[in-house]
Amino acid sequence: MKFDDFFSGYPQAKTLFAEIMKEISPLGPIQLKTSKSQISLIGQFAFANFWIPERYLKGKSVAPLVLSIALPYHDETVSWKEVTKIKEHWYMHHLEIWEETSFTNSVMSVLATAYTGGKPIEK
Repeated sequence: MKFDDFFSGYPQAKTLFAEIMKEISPLGPIQLKTSKSQISLIGQFAFANFWIPERYLKGKSVAPLVLSIALPYHDETVSWKEVTKIKEHWYMHHLEIWEETSFTNSVMSVLATAYTGGKPIEK
């Protein structure tokens, strides 16, 4: 699926995604992989996914965009919508993004950690 097709009919999600990508770009080289269900962010490996809940949860009040991040620990620095243990020592974190301000410095810090494979950022 092409990038523009992914957001067809979901202009608010597309706008939020574009704004968030501006904030994420300083992490380093990021490639986007667009599938029917999500957009994966790939650095050295896939580190985050964005998806549109309205595609799947018809008739419910849902956020325009959701960020999903797998980490080797249960992060408690962000008010996640849901955190699920997916395998031994790995947790999937889901954040509803209602507006650009949903994307806080704490979220950016977690994304930076995910970008490095769950390792602390070296400065």
